[in-house]
Amino acid sequence: MTKTTTQAAIFSATEKSSAAAGGSETEAEEKYRDIIHCSWPADPSVYRRHPKMSLQDRAKIFAPFAALRGHSDRLFEETGRLLRSARITLSEEESAILSDKLLQVRKGMNITVLYFEPDSSGDGTGYYISLSGTVSELDNLFHSIKISTGEMGEKGEIHQVIRFEDLADIRLPYGSGEDSFPADSLP
Repeated sequence: MTKTTTQAAIFSATEKSSAAAGGSETEAEEKYRDIIHCSWPADPSVYRRHPKMSLQDRAKIFAPFAALRGHSDRLFEETGRLLRSARITLSEEESAILSDKLLQVRKGMNITVLYFEPDSSGDGTGYYISLSGTVSELDNLFHSIKISTGEMGEKGEIHQVIRFEDLADIRLPYGSGEDSFPADSLP
């Protein structure tokens, strides 16, 4: 390989600066002294043997690859099946505590609710879901609470409507009473 005069000048300047600094060359600098400051490829015949890769092809090298296609979906289904549980019936004491908390809830409050979402199997099983958001409506006529999570959909802000009978617990803002779910209320 031949060096151009510019590369040779840069290389000799680098040698002089390292010698002036009193330091010796590193092992890598000694080993690759003849090519370390060359631009790639130094020999034009390399282009014929190894053409330069396009940016699109180069990006494909680093693209994520799902070796097990559908595995994550199957894993999600299996995990959901394992987390599925039957509806828990609240005792009279737990129902009274939940009713007291529900009386403290006002429109505009930030709360977290634990509620039961039945699945489509129809056998009384489902999932317990924890949802945090702002109360946008408290409907005593239809016994439901509407919570806005702040997420936006195609038609505006998304609201989750939860029936009172599906509520398992309510976490009120700090200073409003009990502010955590009891350990025995979770499935």
